[in-house]
Amino acid sequence: MHCRKHKFIHWMIVAGLVGVLMACSILPGENEAPESATPTMPVATLPPDVEPTPYVCEASVVEQPYENGFMFWIGRTLEEKCELEHSFAPGSGEIWVAIFDESERSGEWLIFVDEWDEASEPELDPTLTPPADLMQPVRGFGRVWRELLTEAQRQKLGWATAIELPSTTEYRYEGSGFINMEGDFVPRPGRHVMRGLAGGIFVFDETSQTFQYTPPASNE
Repeated sequence: MHCRKHKFIHWMIVAGLVGVLMACSILPGENEAPESATPTMPVATLPPDVEPTPYVCEASVVEQPYENGFMFWIGRTLEEKCELEHSFAPGSGEIWVAIFDESERSGEWLIFVDEWDEASEPELDPTLTPPADLMQPVRGFGRVWRELLTEAQRQKLGWATAIELPSTTEYRYEGSGFINMEGDFVPRPGRHVMRGLAGGIFVFDETSQTFQYTPPASNE
């Protein structure tokens, strides 16, 4: 009876050691995450060879100042923007309208395709009489001002304060985007930066459809 008792205790000890060993064999190692752990998503990085680089050139534009803003004629595509000579054929360019807010340092940015056709449309509306020292915009600018702006936008922008003038300006497009899970670059809205005739800098933001303006140092 005494021997049986010792054998029983011996087998209990052996069984306990086996159970401990089995339990240890299914536990994760020090560097192995439990199966129930939440996986972390990989961080998307932008490989150097696909990072969007600024598109910089000398662009030929037409600019006209208004009581409370500006209009610009500019080529539609990046390549057209950087051409130094334009045909101004209907649809070949865009008219950008920059209307200042109360700060006179930012405001609303509107974009219209320039579809004015000199063969079939008048340059101006002879029935309109601007106030003294101001003028009615003509050609493509006039069409946008008279027909495409809302009454509120036209009132806020005001009359032109000088004639439209062509110029060659510093132009820069800053693109943006990200790499998706398949490794493809997905473009996102960017920013257009250019210098006005008076030397001020305009930054047009495609995401917010607004612009920021930094006047030349002499006008600060």
